[in-house]
Amino acid sequence: MDKSDEKTLILDRNYTCPICDKKIKAKAVKTNSAKFVETKADLRPIHSNINVNKYETICCPNCGFAALTKNFTNTTQTQRRLIRENIQANYKSHEETPCDFYTTEMAISRMKMTLLCTVKKQAKDSEIGNVCLKLSWLYQDLADELPEDDPASAKKRENYLNEANNAAMNAYEHLTKARMNEDFPIAGMSETTLDYLLAYYSYVRGEYSTSMQYLSGVVSNRSTSPRLKDKCLELKDLVNAKLHPSE
Repeated sequence: MDKSDEKTLILDRNYTCPICDKKIKAKAVKTNSAKFVETKADLRPIHSNINVNKYETICCPNCGFAALTKNFTNTTQTQRRLIRENIQANYKSHEETPCDFYTTEMAISRMKMTLLCTVKKQAKDSEIGNVCLKLSWLYQDLADELPEDDPASAKKRENYLNEANNAAMNAYEHLTKARMNEDFPIAGMSETTLDYLLAYYSYVRGEYSTSMQYLSGVVSNRSTSPRLKDKCLELKDLVNAKLHPSE
């Protein structure tokens, strides 16, 4: 991906921070400019011309409040108080450094601040899980950026993938709780999409029977899209190989 082209695909959007009422900007991908390629097994979206995962957050440099773009203005009075007490009170305001686009490292830093604020404002498990999921994707993106033929990159890649897995397992824990206690859509996902994701993470954790239970429900659900059903069948083969290794 040519970085010189990336700045032509994004723009600065204006927002008003719900915590300190300051006017701020955040970079966003222009509508219909990202060229979709595929969705990975953990639902990480891949585009050929830009990494949209880097532009999912809004961060206020004045008070420290950060959130996923879709959640930025959706704060309750109690949550605003918690942010002021737990984030703004200890935050040093600063001028944001100008840049043409966000690097993946910058995006990870912004997502970590988003996670901190999401936890401190006592958000629902679905919101916390969604931030963890996106943080996992960003660490995988960072690992993908490393040159494969450079031996010095091996340790970095291992560290990034470990961070990705840690974030993914946190996502699994929170989204599982949300699955039991919240109404759909959860983290922007339908029941079948979330159950597929939980099935995938159950497989990663070695919980193969749990994974199969989720998958069976998704495959038998008439509302499951053909694309998602294909992913389920691929995962089902992997799970079966673990459950019945001698067959």
